[in-house]
Amino acid sequence: MADGVQLGLGLVAIGRAWGHDMAPPPPEREARALLETAFELGVKVYDTAPAYGTSERILGGFLKSLTEDQRRTIFVATKFGEHWTGDGTTRVDHSYDALMRSLDRSVEHLRDIDLLQVHKASVAALSGDDLKWALEGAQAMDIPQIGASVSDLEAGRLAISMGFHWLQMPYNARNTTLEPLFSEAEAGDVHILSNRPFATGALLMDAPEEARDEAMRDALGAVLAHNSRGVVLTGTKSAAHLRQSLAAFVALAG
Repeated sequence: MADGVQLGLGLVAIGRAWGHDMAPPPPEREARALLETAFELGVKVYDTAPAYGTSERILGGFLKSLTEDQRRTIFVATKFGEHWTGDGTTRVDHSYDALMRSLDRSVEHLRDIDLLQVHKASVAALSGDDLKWALEGAQAMDIPQIGASVSDLEAGRLAISMGFHWLQMPYNARNTTLEPLFSEAEAGDVHILSNRPFATGALLMDAPEEARDEAMRDALGAVLAHNSRGVVLTGTKSAAHLRQSLAAFVALAG
């Protein structure tokens, strides 16, 4: 990936209910159209996970439509550690067997994975031998980069100290708890994937309709003030919203 901050597409909303209103995912044809639009607009980073329902499978179908040269231009990130149960819920399991079964399914869907992240990464999970062995298995599968998706400072700091390439975490104007990790990650040469820049849509929906463009710029600006060389993930399932987000992002990031 090139240096400098980028806008990436988080794909939870195409595979399961998500957002401030927990709306169901779109029909698969609309999800596929979103991915095609993102690619046409030059979005390079696509973040999915087994816990995102049908997201990995849909992304995998899109990836199969690309030529080898096109596929090399994008960066595909997935996760293991949180698992979709099929009944609309997830469970967390960082045991070696569960991690490797999950990774095998992800490879079936996506084929090539650029970044594998530990989902729901806690201090206990990151410290366990099962995860160490699973990451060795991922390395043997030629997955080039590893990361951790965290929700607390202690897990984030441990991941940085362990030499992970990427740290994914929520950050927006309403949730600044993990702000110290930006500078600590940069000092450790770890890149940040910051998610939920719009607080799952709440920062936009709470603004009057005529002020939503400004609210979008303000929300992205609050993230870009700290994440200057990583990726900001928008979790939209709307092609129109993606276009608006990308235009505002480019105007702010330069």
